[in-house]
Amino acid sequence: MKFFLVTVTSLFLQPYQSAVAGKVLLLPLPFVDSHWFAQLNLGRALVKRGHVVTALVSHDSLSERQTPEFSFETFEDQGTRAKLKTIEGRMFSNSEELSLVGMVQGKLALADELMKHCDLLLGDSALIQRLRDSRYSVMITETFFPCGAILAAYLRVPNVVHIRVDSFTIDFSATGVPQPPAYVPWLWLPFTDQMTFLQRAQNAILSTLVSRVLQGIVSSKFDGLASRYLGVDEALLSVMSRADLWLYRFDHVLDFPAPSMPNMIHVGGLNVRQVIALAEDLEAFVQSSGEDGVVVVSFGSMVKRMTMERAEVMAAAFAQLRQKVVWRFTGVKPTGLGSNTKLMAWLPQNDLLAHPKTRAFISHAGYNGLSEALHHGVPMVCMPFFGDQPTNAARVVARGLGVKLEFTTVTTDELYKTIKHVISNNSYRETAARLSRLHRDQPQSPMERAVWWVEHVIKHGGLPHLRARAVELPWYQYYLLDVAAFLLAVCSAVLGTAWCSCLFVCRMCCRKSSDKVKQQ
Repeated sequence: MKFFLVTVTSLFLQPYQSAVAGKVLLLPLPFVDSHWFAQLNLGRALVKRGHVVTALVSHDSLSERQTPEFSFETFEDQGTRAKLKTIEGRMFSNSEELSLVGMVQGKLALADELMKHCDLLLGDSALIQRLRDSRYSVMITETFFPCGAILAAYLRVPNVVHIRVDSFTIDFSATGVPQPPAYVPWLWLPFTDQMTFLQRAQNAILSTLVSRVLQGIVSSKFDGLASRYLGVDEALLSVMSRADLWLYRFDHVLDFPAPSMPNMIHVGGLNVRQVIALAEDLEAFVQSSGEDGVVVVSFGSMVKRMTMERAEVMAAAFAQLRQKVVWRFTGVKPTGLGSNTKLMAWLPQNDLLAHPKTRAFISHAGYNGLSEALHHGVPMVCMPFFGDQPTNAARVVARGLGVKLEFTTVTTDELYKTIKHVISNNSYRETAARLSRLHRDQPQSPMERAVWWVEHVIKHGGLPHLRARAVELPWYQYYLLDVAAFLLAVCSAVLGTAWCSCLFVCRMCCRKSSDKVKQQ
């Protein structure tokens, strides 16, 4: 009887499983490794669910990104990816703050090379034919590389956008979601949802003007590709607005509340994976810290160099700590490095942050590390550089998860005292533990939620009913200017009629009064 029930259940579930399982096309950003790592985790989770995942990359990046879980499609990029990596190195690889003007100039150069990279991809007719013949069920893209939206529309495949923050800020226009500047801080400003008057003014002006500039930059580059491959009436914004699903790496615990649409799913902490044991030598080093514990230091995969002056400042501060220090560092070994500090070119960040002996995390406030620290309840010392990092650091401070320092001006003594304060002050540890419990207390993990929604798109062939129609409306309809004009006209007509009626009555009364006087 048990065998019979198992067999019948398997036969009953088999059609459903085959209907849900699909072919997934993943188009990662050609550069910025942290973006690739996030998409890699999502793709691996889909593979575990029985889906077939294919990543589309340039031929010269295949050796760096090849993984046995995925299939790969490649194309010749004629050196555009190498140029993108060069621009990335010029903008981000040095541990220096990026000015607003420098950011706009960098985005202009990136958009130009991304457009060329995309044109080579879409222009590879043999590749496009292979992709069409494969009949993919869904495509996973990101807004930093707008080519994904154009390719998804070209292949007529549902588009799922995987995003933390849009470098060109076109996602707000594409989703149609309002962002009230009174309480929603722009993701490029280090503000909270409780802003002063000057901050609100700055938030309103920059979120409007700079967003228009960045959207204009990317649209000027990709509108031509959209019209060439999809039709003369198509533009990048209209193509991106047809995305079926937006997987936002936002967290309700850390990020501030803001308006959202039904197809915008929050999956903050998506990158946090299952903890595995440390290597023997690293575990021995961590255990040697005793009751004092360990401080983990990492400034991410993008920052590959820092000046010797800054490295010496940090090394001297770490040398004074009673704790052991594990530092992800690839430069020349600082002369003031203490015996308590272990340098590593790469470190298992998630596993170290999960270790019970970890006392603090010193970071640039990149989202991957920040979400891991939040998940494992580790206080932070943030020293942000560029992008969304200052905003992330502001959220850390606002939630009481840690403190913020200026990387370019911090002194050895200031850094040492700040780390010591964060470790010795129980409020940071208690707040981190409380926020960790709050973050974990959800019916699905972020990865389970993301996978469920991707499978929901696959099962139903798209989710157009969840898309807001805001983008399709002319600007005068979106802002209800036609309605305002109609109401103004009606009110004017009513008031005008009332005024004319009053004048008429007054004149009639005056005329009767005048006639009566004449008769007397």
